[in-house]
Amino acid sequence: MPGYGILSKRENPMNVKKQITALQLYYVIIISIAITNHVLLIPVLLHYGKRDSWVGASIALLPLMLFTLLVYYLIRRTKQGNLMDWVDQRLGKWGTYPLKIVVVLVTLLHASITLRDVTSWAHITYLPKTPGYMISLAFMLFCFFAAREGIKAIAITAGILLPGVVMLGYFVMGANFQYKDYQLLTPLFTHGYGPTFISMILTCGASFEMLSILFLQQHVKTRIRLWSLLILTTCVIGLTIGPLTGTIAIFGPFESANLRYPAFEQWRMVNLGKYISHLDFLSIFQWISGACMRTSILMFMLVDNLGIQKKSTKTQTLIWVSLLLFGSSLYPVSDHFFVNWLQKYYYSTMFVFGICMLLVLLVLSVLPVRRKEKDA
Repeated sequence: MPGYGILSKRENPMNVKKQITALQLYYVIIISIAITNHVLLIPVLLHYGKRDSWVGASIALLPLMLFTLLVYYLIRRTKQGNLMDWVDQRLGKWGTYPLKIVVVLVTLLHASITLRDVTSWAHITYLPKTPGYMISLAFMLFCFFAAREGIKAIAITAGILLPGVVMLGYFVMGANFQYKDYQLLTPLFTHGYGPTFISMILTCGASFEMLSILFLQQHVKTRIRLWSLLILTTCVIGLTIGPLTGTIAIFGPFESANLRYPAFEQWRMVNLGKYISHLDFLSIFQWISGACMRTSILMFMLVDNLGIQKKSTKTQTLIWVSLLLFGSSLYPVSDHFFVNWLQKYYYSTMFVFGICMLLVLLVLSVLPVRRKEKDA
């Protein structure tokens, strides 16, 4: 228990009122992962897996359950405290720096990809005459203020937005039943088991973002329980399988693989009777809600894990992070190159990163606390 005492002493009393519940954390995780699994992951799965992609995404639930069990083990080992302080107790200050650098780089990568994709989507679909930099700037301003206000503001906002996002998801699913032919989901494995295996790996790579719970757990005032994490894992996979099977059932496996935004194309199919159509504007709420919450929590997590306590320093750091992300969105990269990079490198890299990060933390969990920390 000595390690727990150290973490408790380092807790800032001013942050107690800003803590959130485990349920609120799950809201943030769901809406954050949902946007990437809906918008970024599904086209990649369809590219590699075609008709078998939904099977691979479903099978991914099994390794993710094991992954979740190990994450819960680490939550118990860290006493739901600050992960960086916990690492510092075992590796010291200089041993913690590489981990912090890796976390900063990965969060920046996730945030920059989200910003570029949502800017590109908005420019292509709804705002073709609006300069991309104006879309990106407006988006970053919101995310900056949300991240500056802290995790409680982000969690409350996510709790307000998530029910609307979920209801719209069920709405588009039900409204398009008239166009769906679920026989298109079969036959399976016509090209062997390779596409299914690749789809499973890519789905795991996207869903390994649940590791972020470990980096945010110190802000949760209620206990994180195993059964709730398993339910969260199931929901994350369900958020992938639902729109994926819906896309294949409407457009077929081969046409779906050619679509840039399959989830948005489902919105364009929605018709209510003869006189109500073009309801795809409702997708703006889903896209912007998810992208804003995802970018905001990534920016907050970046600054939080650097251990910055002074409010003015946090604000200055967030300003530089916002400028860096805004600048990255302006870098001239073709959409074809961006999609190709996502397909070939992004999710496979995130799969390797998730496994390596988990293994490093598991090894650290069996290391003893450094003597100087014990004496403290």
